[in-house]
Amino acid sequence: MDDALIRAMEAVHTFVQGDGNIEATLGQIAELSVEAVGADMAGLTIRDGVTGPTTVVYTDKMVPDIDQAQYESNRGPCLDAARSGTVLEVVDVHADTRWPEFAAAAAEHGIGSSLSIPVIVTGDGLRALNFYAGMPSFFDDDARRVAGLFAGQCAVASQYWSAANTSLNLAAAMESRAVIDQAKGVIMATTHCGADEAFDLLRIQSQQENRKLRDIAAEVVSRQTRQADQGEQWALKLDRRRSHPERSEADHER
Repeated sequence: MDDALIRAMEAVHTFVQGDGNIEATLGQIAELSVEAVGADMAGLTIRDGVTGPTTVVYTDKMVPDIDQAQYESNRGPCLDAARSGTVLEVVDVHADTRWPEFAAAAAEHGIGSSLSIPVIVTGDGLRALNFYAGMPSFFDDDARRVAGLFAGQCAVASQYWSAANTSLNLAAAMESRAVIDQAKGVIMATTHCGADEAFDLLRIQSQQENRKLRDIAAEVVSRQTRQADQGEQWALKLDRRRSHPERSEADHER
């Protein structure tokens, strides 16, 4: 177990350092967790505020099929573990009556017991790491403890990914705001209108051309910058002509 956990921690560290992607990292954690816990298979369920629950990584192609029975009935150990933040175990799928849809799907795929560990990620939906074993009563106290450690590694990677995305989105939003404000300034200077009217002009053009408001604004700023550069070039030529009229006349004759 120790070696598998160390490798999982190294995978998370590598991801945080900027190498690899979130799906590959979570998939590696799931594979290592199966090795450490001794279960037959595992998968990670994620449910955000936009889409329904999804098994994003899994160690066996049967896992999404088993999980789908929970998603369609909107109940099951992995969903309830994610919702409640508590560990949920099915000791024997043939005897457990709490989630009949899940029990039927699990039994059909040869599963005898399951263990669902909540993966706590602040402000980023509901998650659970789910383990499946062919034997009933497979998971003991040590298996539960080890499973919890790997769920923790899933949480670390997911939390970092969520925070990084939030930061990127915030930076992009701030950049868009700055470009739009610049474009408003250009319009106000050239048309002598107010800030609200300048924004309305940008918005109307965005709707008419079916383009993002930020792209319209960037185009306005870019056009103004090019015009300003051209104006500066003509001004420099004019200054040189005024400072050295004889040189300018000679250049003209040549």
